[in-house]
Amino acid sequence: MFKILMRNNYSLISVSLLLLRLVIGIILFIVGSGKVFGWFGGYGLQATVQYFSTKAGFAVPLVYLSCFTELIGGLLLTIGLFTRPAAIAVLINMTVATVTMLPNGFLGPSGASYPFTFLVIAITILISGPMNLSIDHLLFGEQKNTQ
Repeated sequence: MFKILMRNNYSLISVSLLLLRLVIGIILFIVGSGKVFGWFGGYGLQATVQYFSTKAGFAVPLVYLSCFTELIGGLLLTIGLFTRPAAIAVLINMTVATVTMLPNGFLGPSGASYPFTFLVIAITILISGPMNLSIDHLLFGEQKNTQ
């Protein structure tokens, strides 16, 4: 029992990364689909672009880019396809969101802790890669374990 707690288990690391990908991917897909399609109580693309370009002061092309990064990036992270490029896009998006939310404080309902948590998860996925439980692994081959 003690040995299990003290050694790395690469199968469990793959499961752990799958859980991280699923959490961030599903949440981003739901939020992105609300912004793009108006699903899950979202306002749809035109209202989202209108809000972020006029009230928040973002350039319209960047608002579109952010919305589709959440939608497509969330889907790609969930299924583990093009995982590292998707993680880079999400990392950039969440860095902007974190910096934008920081004036509201770090904690609280409108604070920066939510996008910061996603930023850290994206960094973790970027560093580790998709691992074995992903479409990337099926398409692009065996990932070598290094100890």
